[in-house]
Amino acid sequence: MSHPVKRPAISASSSSGATATPSPCSQLYPPMKKAKSQSAVPCSCDSSKNGIYHHPHDFDPSSDNICEPNEIKSGGASTSRSVTANLSRKKATPPQPAKKQLVIKFVKAKPTLPANFEDDTWAKLKSAINAIFLKQPVSCDLENLFQAVNDLCLHRLGSNLYQRIEKECEGHISAAIQSLVGQSPDLAVFLSLVERCWQDLCNQMLMIRGIALYLDRTYVKQTPNVRSLWDIGLQLFRRHLSLCLEVEHKTVTGLLRMIERERLGESVDRTLLNHLLKMFTALGIYSETFEEPFLECTSEIYGAEGMKVMQQSDIPDYLR
Repeated sequence: MSHPVKRPAISASSSSGATATPSPCSQLYPPMKKAKSQSAVPCSCDSSKNGIYHHPHDFDPSSDNICEPNEIKSGGASTSRSVTANLSRKKATPPQPAKKQLVIKFVKAKPTLPANFEDDTWAKLKSAINAIFLKQPVSCDLENLFQAVNDLCLHRLGSNLYQRIEKECEGHISAAIQSLVGQSPDLAVFLSLVERCWQDLCNQMLMIRGIALYLDRTYVKQTPNVRSLWDIGLQLFRRHLSLCLEVEHKTVTGLLRMIERERLGESVDRTLLNHLLKMFTALGIYSETFEEPFLECTSEIYGAEGMKVMQQSDIPDYLR
């Protein structure tokens, strides 16, 4: 049995005088920094490397703690056991199931709409439009009506729906204007009836446009020379008002009389006057229907007022 050889200690006197002879360990291993605390250095022996002992990186040749061969053998055995344990921990990969292929089956025949789909849907919408113009409660839910318009537009039936809505609105607007014929001879009362008819039309067209909003945003915008539902309502009201000359003339005359009374100092309903003038502006007939007679009436009023002042005053006072 071989004993480990200890490195001879170097005295201080020899280091101060002659050059110290390097030890065999110092030739094999270069000097390294000494750890803070030195303990027994673990060693390992690898049989595949001709029995050479391999020290860890923190080995210090100046230390007197050198491992024994029995410790080397026990360290090698523990290392092999740990490797075997690590290999035994690895689990085998389970076999992957076979991938299923996606099969797409095409429909043999293209689905078609029912033969009476358009007529049934329009019957439901027509009933709602009639109820709106007659100021009656709508029997069907507004959400269902909105979805019905969407379905017709998605199946490219927006053109027929637009024409049907226009025709239905025209019938009700014409009847509303005809109902004003022969009404009260009192111009103030008659103007109130005209203003109520106009306000009803605005509310009704707003509600119809809300139901057919999808039609207004798709078919109307995508088709040139097609007006929105709101513009259609204004156009129909303007057309039938111009056809009914009695109602148009009576409305203009009533407005001029109201303005004349106000200029003479009488109290008038300015809210009613304002609403009717806005109606003429919205319909686009203010200049051609109301402006010209209004200017003529104004000229007559101020001409008569000038003659009256001229007759009551002398020339110097009149020129002032």
